[in-house]
Amino acid sequence: MMRRIETALFAAVCAVVFVACSACGGKDNPNGPVSKTSQFFLPTGEPRNTGDPHIQADAQGNFHIVYPAYSRGDAYYAFCPSNCSSVEQAKAVLLETQGTVDNARVAVGPDGKPQVLLSTHERVYYATCSGDCTQRASWTVTPIIEHGGEREVSGDAFAVTPQGKPRFIMHSYRSIGIGAPTPATFYVQCDNNCQNPASWTQGQISARNWQMNSLRFTPSGQPRLVKAELVDGGNHLSYYYECDTDCASAVNWKGTALYKTFYGFSEAVRMYPAMSLRLTSQGKPRLALMGDDGSGRNLLYLECDTNCTSAEGWFAQILLPSNEGGAQLKAGLELALDSKDQPRIAYAAGFNIVIAHCDANCTDETKSKWSLAKVEFASDMEKDKIIPYPDCNIAGGWFLHSPSIALGKEGLPRVAYRAQDISGGGSNPGPGEIKCTAGADMTFARFAQIDELRAP
Repeated sequence: MMRRIETALFAAVCAVVFVACSACGGKDNPNGPVSKTSQFFLPTGEPRNTGDPHIQADAQGNFHIVYPAYSRGDAYYAFCPSNCSSVEQAKAVLLETQGTVDNARVAVGPDGKPQVLLSTHERVYYATCSGDCTQRASWTVTPIIEHGGEREVSGDAFAVTPQGKPRFIMHSYRSIGIGAPTPATFYVQCDNNCQNPASWTQGQISARNWQMNSLRFTPSGQPRLVKAELVDGGNHLSYYYECDTDCASAVNWKGTALYKTFYGFSEAVRMYPAMSLRLTSQGKPRLALMGDDGSGRNLLYLECDTNCTSAEGWFAQILLPSNEGGAQLKAGLELALDSKDQPRIAYAAGFNIVIAHCDANCTDETKSKWSLAKVEFASDMEKDKIIPYPDCNIAGGWFLHSPSIALGKEGLPRVAYRAQDISGGGSNPGPGEIKCTAGADMTFARFAQIDELRAP
Protein backbone atom coordinates (compact mmCIF):
# COMPACT_ATOMS: atom_id res chain seq x y z
CA MET A 1 0.00 0.00 0.00
CA MET A 2 1.08 3.58 -0.56
CA ARG A 3 1.80 5.68 2.45
CA ARG A 4 -1.07 8.03 1.84
CA ILE A 5 -3.94 7.75 -0.62
CA GLU A 6 -6.19 10.72 -0.04
CA THR A 7 -9.40 11.52 -1.83
CA ALA A 8 -9.74 15.06 -3.09
CA LEU A 9 -12.43 16.38 -5.38
CA PHE A 10 -11.60 19.29 -7.62
CA ALA A 11 -13.03 22.68 -6.70
CA ALA A 12 -16.80 22.71 -6.26
CA VAL A 13 -17.31 24.21 -9.68
CA CYS A 14 -15.42 21.30 -11.20
CA ALA A 15 -17.74 18.85 -9.49
CA VAL A 16 -20.61 20.72 -11.11
CA VAL A 17 -18.90 20.32 -14.46
CA PHE A 18 -18.72 16.56 -14.15
CA VAL A 19 -22.28 16.11 -12.91
CA ALA A 20 -23.97 18.64 -15.18
CA CYS A 21 -22.87 17.25 -18.49
CA SER A 22 -21.31 13.84 -18.17
CA ALA A 23 -17.87 14.98 -17.00
CA CYS A 24 -17.31 17.90 -19.26
CA GLY A 25 -19.82 20.68 -19.01
CA GLY A 26 -20.71 22.10 -22.39
CA LYS A 27 -20.37 25.23 -24.40
CA ASP A 28 -23.49 26.70 -22.75
CA ASN A 29 -22.56 25.75 -19.20
CA PRO A 30 -21.54 28.94 -17.33
CA ASN A 31 -19.76 26.84 -14.71
CA GLY A 32 -17.71 24.92 -17.25
CA PRO A 33 -13.93 24.96 -17.59
CA VAL A 34 -12.39 28.14 -18.97
CA SER A 35 -9.78 28.25 -21.71
CA LYS A 36 -9.30 29.55 -25.23
CA THR A 37 -8.52 26.99 -27.87
CA SER A 38 -8.24 26.44 -31.59
CA GLN A 39 -8.59 22.96 -33.04
CA PHE A 40 -8.11 21.22 -36.37
CA PHE A 41 -7.62 17.78 -37.87
CA LEU A 42 -4.00 16.92 -38.53
CA PRO A 43 -3.17 16.74 -42.25
CA THR A 44 -2.51 13.63 -44.32
CA GLY A 45 -2.26 15.05 -47.85
CA GLU A 46 -4.78 12.85 -49.59
CA PRO A 47 -7.71 12.01 -47.27
CA ARG A 48 -6.90 9.10 -45.00
CA ASN A 49 -8.07 7.81 -41.64
CA THR A 50 -5.54 7.99 -38.81
CA GLY A 51 -5.10 6.65 -35.28
CA ASP A 52 -3.81 7.75 -31.86
CA PRO A 53 -1.36 10.69 -32.12
CA HIS A 54 1.67 11.46 -29.95
CA ILE A 55 3.11 14.96 -29.49
CA GLN A 56 6.41 16.31 -28.15
CA ALA A 57 7.86 19.83 -27.90
CA ASP A 58 11.43 20.93 -28.60
CA ALA A 59 13.44 23.55 -26.71
CA GLN A 60 12.31 26.27 -29.12
CA GLY A 61 8.66 25.56 -28.41
CA ASN A 62 7.92 23.87 -31.73
CA PHE A 63 5.80 20.72 -31.79
CA HIS A 64 6.49 17.34 -33.34
CA ILE A 65 3.57 14.97 -33.83
CA VAL A 66 3.36 11.42 -35.15
CA TYR A 67 0.14 9.56 -35.91
CA PRO A 68 -0.39 6.19 -37.64
CA ALA A 69 -2.52 5.61 -40.68
CA TYR A 70 -5.56 3.61 -39.67
CA SER A 71 -4.76 0.58 -41.86
CA ARG A 72 -2.59 -0.65 -44.73
CA GLY A 73 0.62 0.56 -43.11
CA ASP A 74 2.36 3.94 -42.81
CA ALA A 75 2.36 6.83 -40.36
CA TYR A 76 2.55 10.60 -40.58
CA TYR A 77 4.96 13.04 -38.98
CA ALA A 78 3.78 16.64 -38.62
CA PHE A 79 5.73 19.73 -37.61
CA CYS A 80 3.81 22.58 -36.00
CA PRO A 81 5.51 25.89 -35.06
CA SER A 82 5.13 27.31 -31.57
CA ASN A 83 2.21 29.51 -32.64
CA CYS A 84 0.45 26.71 -34.55
CA SER A 85 -3.27 27.44 -34.68
CA SER A 86 -4.39 26.28 -38.14
CA VAL A 87 -4.00 23.24 -40.36
CA GLU A 88 -2.12 25.37 -42.89
CA GLN A 89 0.74 25.75 -40.40
CA ALA A 90 1.05 21.99 -39.81
CA LYS A 91 3.45 20.41 -42.31
CA ALA A 92 3.11 16.63 -42.63
CA VAL A 93 5.17 13.93 -44.33
CA LEU A 94 4.35 10.28 -44.93
CA LEU A 95 6.57 7.62 -43.30
CA GLU A 96 6.08 4.32 -45.12
CA THR A 97 5.87 0.92 -43.45
CA GLN A 98 4.79 -2.58 -44.39
CA GLY A 99 1.88 -3.51 -42.16
CA THR A 100 -0.42 -1.43 -40.00
CA VAL A 101 1.30 0.70 -37.35
CA ASP A 102 -0.13 -0.22 -33.95
CA ASN A 103 1.92 2.29 -31.96
CA ALA A 104 3.65 5.48 -33.14
CA ARG A 105 5.93 7.48 -30.83
CA VAL A 106 8.14 10.53 -31.24
CA ALA A 107 10.99 11.79 -29.05
CA VAL A 108 13.05 14.94 -29.51
CA GLY A 109 16.79 14.86 -28.96
CA PRO A 110 18.99 17.68 -27.62
CA ASP A 111 19.62 18.72 -31.24
CA GLY A 112 15.92 19.53 -31.60
CA LYS A 113 15.43 16.79 -34.19
CA PRO A 114 12.59 14.26 -33.91
CA GLN A 115 13.23 10.55 -33.63
CA VAL A 116 10.29 8.25 -34.37
CA LEU A 117 9.50 4.64 -33.42
CA LEU A 118 6.79 2.75 -35.31
CA SER A 119 5.62 -0.67 -34.11
CA THR A 120 3.75 -3.03 -36.47
CA HIS A 121 2.65 -6.64 -36.07
CA GLU A 122 5.77 -7.94 -37.83
CA ARG A 123 8.56 -5.43 -37.14
CA VAL A 124 9.73 -2.25 -35.45
CA TYR A 125 10.78 0.79 -37.49
CA TYR A 126 13.09 3.63 -36.46
CA ALA A 127 12.96 6.94 -38.35
CA THR A 128 15.13 10.05 -38.22
CA CYS A 129 15.48 13.18 -40.29
CA SER A 130 18.34 15.46 -41.30
CA GLY A 131 17.79 18.90 -42.67
CA ASP A 132 14.20 20.05 -43.18
CA CYS A 133 11.97 17.51 -41.42
CA THR A 134 8.89 18.74 -43.30
CA GLN A 135 10.36 17.21 -46.48
CA ARG A 136 10.10 13.47 -47.07
CA ALA A 137 13.55 13.40 -48.66
CA SER A 138 15.06 14.35 -45.28
CA TRP A 139 13.77 11.19 -43.59
CA THR A 140 15.29 7.74 -43.26
CA VAL A 141 12.92 4.95 -42.16
CA THR A 142 14.49 1.62 -41.28
CA PRO A 143 13.06 -1.67 -39.97
CA ILE A 144 15.38 -2.38 -37.04
CA ILE A 145 13.75 -5.49 -35.54
CA GLU A 146 11.99 -8.33 -37.34
CA HIS A 147 9.98 -10.23 -34.71
CA GLY A 148 7.37 -11.97 -36.85
CA GLY A 149 4.46 -11.18 -34.57
CA GLU A 150 6.18 -12.45 -31.43
CA ARG A 151 6.63 -9.04 -29.74
CA GLU A 152 5.12 -5.59 -29.50
CA VAL A 153 5.73 -2.08 -28.17
CA SER A 154 2.82 -0.75 -26.11
CA GLY A 155 2.30 2.55 -24.36
CA ASP A 156 4.69 5.50 -24.25
CA ALA A 157 7.66 3.14 -24.26
CA PHE A 158 10.09 5.12 -26.47
CA ALA A 159 12.39 7.86 -25.18
CA VAL A 160 15.85 9.32 -25.75
CA THR A 161 18.57 9.97 -23.19
CA PRO A 162 19.77 13.51 -22.49
CA GLN A 163 22.50 12.77 -25.04
CA GLY A 164 19.89 11.85 -27.65
CA LYS A 165 20.41 8.06 -27.57
CA PRO A 166 17.19 6.12 -28.36
CA ARG A 167 15.80 3.51 -25.99
CA PHE A 168 12.53 1.59 -25.79
CA ILE A 169 10.75 -1.22 -23.98
CA MET A 170 9.40 -4.19 -25.94
CA HIS A 171 7.49 -7.20 -24.64
CA SER A 172 6.07 -10.45 -25.96
CA TYR A 173 2.84 -10.22 -27.89
CA ARG A 174 -0.12 -10.25 -25.50
CA SER A 175 -2.05 -13.42 -26.21
CA ILE A 176 -2.93 -16.56 -24.30
CA GLY A 177 -3.42 -20.22 -25.06
CA ILE A 178 -1.61 -22.67 -27.28
CA GLY A 179 1.01 -21.01 -29.45
CA ALA A 180 1.20 -17.79 -27.41
CA PRO A 181 4.72 -16.33 -27.18
CA THR A 182 6.57 -16.90 -23.92
CA PRO A 183 6.13 -13.79 -21.75
CA ALA A 184 9.22 -11.57 -21.59
CA THR A 185 10.22 -7.91 -21.56
CA PHE A 186 13.27 -6.37 -23.24
CA TYR A 187 15.21 -3.13 -22.86
CA VAL A 188 16.28 -2.13 -26.37
CA GLN A 189 18.98 0.48 -26.98
CA CYS A 190 21.31 2.01 -29.52
CA ASP A 191 24.21 4.44 -29.07
CA ASN A 192 25.52 5.09 -32.57
CA ASN A 193 24.70 4.44 -36.24
CA CYS A 194 21.11 3.63 -35.25
CA GLN A 195 19.87 3.29 -38.82
CA ASN A 196 21.85 0.05 -38.89
CA PRO A 197 19.74 -2.74 -37.30
CA ALA A 198 22.93 -4.40 -36.03
CA SER A 199 23.57 -1.36 -33.80
CA TRP A 200 20.59 -2.16 -31.63
CA THR A 201 20.93 -4.46 -28.61
CA GLN A 202 18.23 -6.18 -26.57
CA GLY A 203 18.48 -7.22 -22.94
CA GLN A 204 15.76 -9.28 -21.31
CA ILE A 205 14.79 -7.54 -18.08
CA SER A 206 11.80 -9.66 -17.05
CA ALA A 207 10.21 -13.04 -17.66
CA ARG A 208 6.81 -11.33 -17.54
CA ASN A 209 5.11 -8.91 -19.90
CA TRP A 210 5.57 -5.30 -18.81
CA GLN A 211 2.91 -3.53 -20.85
CA MET A 212 1.65 0.00 -21.56
CA ASN A 213 5.05 1.26 -20.43
CA SER A 214 5.90 4.92 -19.83
CA LEU A 215 9.67 5.46 -20.08
CA ARG A 216 11.68 8.56 -19.10
CA PHE A 217 15.29 9.48 -18.29
CA THR A 218 16.79 11.46 -15.44
CA PRO A 219 19.10 14.39 -16.23
CA SER A 220 22.03 11.98 -15.74
CA GLY A 221 20.59 9.47 -18.23
CA GLN A 222 19.14 6.81 -15.91
CA PRO A 223 15.86 5.17 -17.01
CA ARG A 224 12.70 5.39 -14.96
CA LEU A 225 9.66 3.34 -15.88
CA VAL A 226 6.01 2.85 -15.03
CA LYS A 227 4.31 -0.26 -16.37
CA ALA A 228 1.23 -2.44 -15.99
CA GLU A 229 1.41 -6.13 -15.35
CA LEU A 230 -1.29 -8.78 -15.44
CA VAL A 231 -1.43 -10.51 -12.06
CA ASP A 232 -3.45 -13.32 -10.52
CA GLY A 233 -7.18 -12.84 -10.80
CA GLY A 234 -7.00 -11.05 -14.13
CA ASN A 235 -6.18 -7.68 -12.59
CA HIS A 236 -3.60 -5.22 -13.89
CA LEU A 237 -1.31 -3.57 -11.35
CA SER A 238 0.85 -0.51 -11.98
CA TYR A 239 4.50 -0.60 -10.95
CA TYR A 240 7.30 1.96 -10.77
CA TYR A 241 10.84 0.77 -11.66
CA GLU A 242 14.31 2.30 -11.67
CA CYS A 243 17.68 1.29 -13.10
CA ASP A 244 20.94 3.12 -12.44
CA THR A 245 23.54 1.02 -14.26
CA ASP A 246 23.80 -1.84 -16.80
CA CYS A 247 20.10 -1.65 -17.60
CA ALA A 248 20.20 -4.57 -20.03
CA SER A 249 20.39 -6.80 -16.94
CA ALA A 250 17.21 -7.71 -15.10
CA VAL A 251 18.85 -7.67 -11.66
CA ASN A 252 19.48 -3.93 -11.92
CA TRP A 253 15.81 -2.99 -12.25
CA LYS A 254 14.24 -2.28 -8.86
CA GLY A 255 10.68 -1.24 -8.19
CA THR A 256 7.42 -1.41 -6.33
CA ALA A 257 3.73 -2.01 -6.97
CA LEU A 258 1.58 1.12 -6.77
CA TYR A 259 -2.12 0.79 -7.61
CA LYS A 260 -4.57 -1.36 -9.52
CA THR A 261 -5.21 0.03 -13.00
CA PHE A 262 -8.46 0.00 -14.95
CA TYR A 263 -8.75 -2.31 -17.94
CA GLY A 264 -11.88 -2.99 -19.99
CA PHE A 265 -13.23 -3.62 -23.45
CA SER A 266 -16.89 -2.82 -22.78
CA GLU A 267 -16.66 0.82 -23.85
CA ALA A 268 -17.10 2.18 -27.38
CA VAL A 269 -13.29 2.46 -27.37
CA ARG A 270 -11.16 -0.23 -25.75
CA MET A 271 -9.49 0.87 -22.52
CA TYR A 272 -6.02 -0.49 -21.81
CA PRO A 273 -4.17 0.46 -18.60
CA ALA A 274 -3.50 4.21 -18.79
CA MET A 275 -0.38 5.56 -17.04
CA SER A 276 1.92 8.49 -17.76
CA LEU A 277 5.29 9.13 -16.08
CA ARG A 278 7.23 12.39 -16.07
CA LEU A 279 10.34 13.41 -14.16
CA THR A 280 10.98 16.76 -12.54
CA SER A 281 14.03 18.84 -13.38
CA GLN A 282 15.76 16.97 -10.52
CA GLY A 283 14.68 13.56 -11.84
CA LYS A 284 11.89 12.95 -9.32
CA PRO A 285 8.97 10.84 -10.63
CA ARG A 286 5.46 12.18 -11.10
CA LEU A 287 2.66 9.95 -12.31
CA ALA A 288 -0.92 10.14 -13.57
CA LEU A 289 -2.93 6.95 -13.93
CA MET A 290 -6.43 5.63 -14.30
CA GLY A 291 -6.99 3.40 -11.32
CA ASP A 292 -9.55 0.83 -10.32
CA ASP A 293 -10.75 0.88 -6.72
CA GLY A 294 -12.76 -2.32 -7.10
CA SER A 295 -16.05 -0.55 -7.80
CA GLY A 296 -14.98 1.45 -10.85
CA ARG A 297 -12.34 3.65 -12.43
CA ASN A 298 -10.79 6.73 -10.89
CA LEU A 299 -8.15 9.35 -11.72
CA LEU A 300 -4.99 9.59 -9.61
CA TYR A 301 -1.95 11.83 -9.39
CA LEU A 302 1.15 10.52 -7.55
CA GLU A 303 4.49 11.99 -6.47
CA CYS A 304 7.72 10.64 -4.98
CA ASP A 305 10.87 12.49 -3.93
CA THR A 306 12.83 9.81 -2.06
CA ASN A 307 12.81 6.03 -1.61
CA CYS A 308 10.75 5.64 -4.77
CA THR A 309 11.32 1.89 -5.18
CA SER A 310 9.26 1.42 -2.02
CA ALA A 311 5.53 2.12 -1.83
CA GLU A 312 6.24 4.06 1.36
CA GLY A 313 7.91 6.80 -0.68
CA TRP A 314 4.81 7.69 -2.69
CA PHE A 315 2.09 10.27 -2.00
CA ALA A 316 -1.10 10.52 -4.02
CA GLN A 317 -4.49 12.06 -4.43
CA ILE A 318 -7.51 10.49 -6.04
CA LEU A 319 -8.66 13.43 -8.08
CA LEU A 320 -11.82 11.86 -9.44
CA PRO A 321 -13.24 8.95 -7.40
CA SER A 322 -15.27 6.21 -9.03
CA ASN A 323 -18.46 7.40 -7.31
CA GLU A 324 -17.94 11.07 -8.23
CA GLY A 325 -17.77 10.89 -12.00
CA GLY A 326 -14.99 8.35 -12.48
CA ALA A 327 -17.26 6.25 -14.68
CA GLN A 328 -17.01 9.01 -17.29
CA LEU A 329 -13.27 8.48 -17.72
CA LYS A 330 -12.48 7.13 -21.18
CA ALA A 331 -9.46 5.79 -23.04
CA GLY A 332 -6.09 7.43 -22.54
CA LEU A 333 -4.39 10.12 -20.49
CA GLU A 334 -1.03 11.86 -20.42
CA LEU A 335 0.88 13.98 -17.93
CA ALA A 336 3.11 16.99 -18.61
CA LEU A 337 5.11 19.11 -16.14
CA ASP A 338 5.57 22.85 -16.54
CA SER A 339 8.81 24.77 -15.94
CA LYS A 340 8.09 24.71 -12.20
CA ASP A 341 7.43 20.93 -12.29
CA GLN A 342 3.70 21.39 -11.74
CA PRO A 343 1.32 18.83 -13.32
CA ARG A 344 -1.00 19.19 -16.29
CA ILE A 345 -3.00 16.04 -17.03
CA ALA A 346 -4.85 15.65 -20.34
CA TYR A 347 -7.54 13.00 -20.27
CA ALA A 348 -10.85 11.96 -21.82
CA ALA A 349 -14.05 12.35 -19.82
CA GLY A 350 -17.36 11.50 -21.41
CA PHE A 351 -15.45 11.33 -24.73
CA ASN A 352 -14.45 14.98 -24.36
CA ILE A 353 -10.90 16.25 -23.78
CA VAL A 354 -10.03 18.25 -20.65
CA ILE A 355 -6.93 19.19 -18.68
CA ALA A 356 -6.57 18.96 -14.90
CA HIS A 357 -3.89 21.30 -13.57
CA CYS A 358 -2.41 22.22 -10.20
CA ASP A 359 0.19 24.82 -9.23
CA ALA A 360 1.19 23.92 -5.65
CA ASN A 361 1.02 21.15 -3.02
CA CYS A 362 -0.56 18.83 -5.54
CA THR A 363 -0.82 15.76 -3.27
CA ASP A 364 -1.81 17.68 -0.13
CA GLU A 365 -5.51 17.24 0.52
CA THR A 366 -5.84 20.44 2.55
CA LYS A 367 -3.63 22.78 0.48
CA SER A 368 -3.84 21.69 -3.14
CA LYS A 369 -6.24 23.24 -5.61
CA TRP A 370 -6.82 21.34 -8.79
CA SER A 371 -8.68 23.01 -11.62
CA LEU A 372 -10.01 22.01 -15.03
CA ALA A 373 -9.65 23.52 -18.47
CA LYS A 374 -11.49 22.65 -21.63
CA VAL A 375 -9.60 21.39 -24.66
CA GLU A 376 -12.55 20.33 -26.80
CA PHE A 377 -16.03 18.95 -26.21
CA ALA A 378 -17.43 16.48 -28.71
CA SER A 379 -20.76 18.32 -28.61
CA ASP A 380 -19.05 21.39 -30.08
CA MET A 381 -18.05 19.52 -33.23
CA GLU A 382 -20.37 19.47 -36.20
CA LYS A 383 -21.95 16.06 -36.72
CA ASP A 384 -21.18 14.25 -39.94
CA LYS A 385 -24.32 13.71 -42.01
CA ILE A 386 -22.97 10.95 -44.23
CA ILE A 387 -23.67 7.45 -42.87
CA PRO A 388 -22.01 4.81 -45.05
CA TYR A 389 -23.62 1.68 -43.60
CA PRO A 390 -26.95 0.11 -44.66
CA ASP A 391 -29.82 0.38 -42.18
CA CYS A 392 -27.96 2.91 -39.97
CA ASN A 393 -29.89 6.17 -39.64
CA ILE A 394 -28.41 8.03 -36.65
CA ALA A 395 -25.29 10.19 -36.90
CA GLY A 396 -24.03 9.55 -33.38
CA GLY A 397 -21.39 12.28 -33.33
CA TRP A 398 -17.75 12.45 -32.37
CA PHE A 399 -15.96 10.47 -29.68
CA LEU A 400 -12.70 12.08 -28.49
CA HIS A 401 -10.07 10.06 -26.64
CA SER A 402 -6.38 9.08 -26.28
CA PRO A 403 -4.92 12.55 -25.66
CA SER A 404 -1.22 13.40 -25.75
CA ILE A 405 -0.01 16.68 -24.24
CA ALA A 406 3.07 18.90 -24.63
CA LEU A 407 3.76 22.36 -23.26
CA GLY A 408 4.99 25.35 -25.24
CA LYS A 409 7.75 27.71 -24.11
CA GLU A 410 5.13 29.88 -22.44
CA GLY A 411 3.88 26.85 -20.49
CA LEU A 412 0.54 26.56 -22.27
CA PRO A 413 -0.60 23.14 -23.47
CA ARG A 414 -0.90 21.72 -26.94
CA VAL A 415 -2.93 18.53 -27.11
CA ALA A 416 -3.19 15.90 -29.84
CA TYR A 417 -5.96 13.32 -29.60
CA ARG A 418 -8.12 10.98 -31.63
CA ALA A 419 -11.58 11.82 -32.95
CA GLN A 420 -13.87 9.00 -34.09
CA ASP A 421 -17.19 9.64 -35.82
CA ILE A 422 -19.61 6.91 -34.79
CA SER A 423 -23.05 6.26 -36.28
CA GLY A 424 -25.74 3.76 -35.39
CA GLY A 425 -29.49 3.50 -35.13
CA GLY A 426 -31.24 1.25 -37.61
CA SER A 427 -34.78 0.18 -38.34
CA ASN A 428 -35.59 -2.69 -40.65
CA PRO A 429 -32.79 -3.89 -42.94
CA GLY A 430 -33.77 -4.58 -46.50
CA PRO A 431 -33.39 -7.92 -48.24
CA GLY A 432 -29.77 -9.01 -48.15
CA GLU A 433 -28.76 -6.07 -45.92
CA ILE A 434 -26.99 -6.46 -42.59
CA LYS A 435 -28.68 -5.07 -39.50
CA CYS A 436 -27.07 -1.80 -38.38
CA THR A 437 -24.34 -2.09 -35.76
CA ALA A 438 -22.96 1.07 -34.18
CA GLY A 439 -19.43 1.74 -35.34
CA ALA A 440 -16.89 4.29 -36.50
CA ASP A 441 -17.42 5.96 -39.87
CA MET A 442 -14.18 7.94 -39.69
CA THR A 443 -11.20 8.31 -37.38
CA PHE A 444 -8.73 11.20 -37.43
CA ALA A 445 -5.91 12.64 -35.34
CA ARG A 446 -6.76 16.11 -34.06
CA PHE A 447 -4.74 19.01 -32.60
CA ALA A 448 -5.70 21.76 -30.14
CA GLN A 449 -3.75 24.87 -29.15
CA ILE A 450 -4.72 26.31 -25.76
CA ASP A 451 -4.07 30.05 -25.68
CA GLU A 452 -5.18 30.62 -22.12
CA LEU A 453 -5.31 28.32 -19.11
CA ARG A 454 -6.76 29.37 -15.78
CA ALA A 455 -8.92 28.03 -13.01
CA PRO A 456 -12.69 28.10 -13.60
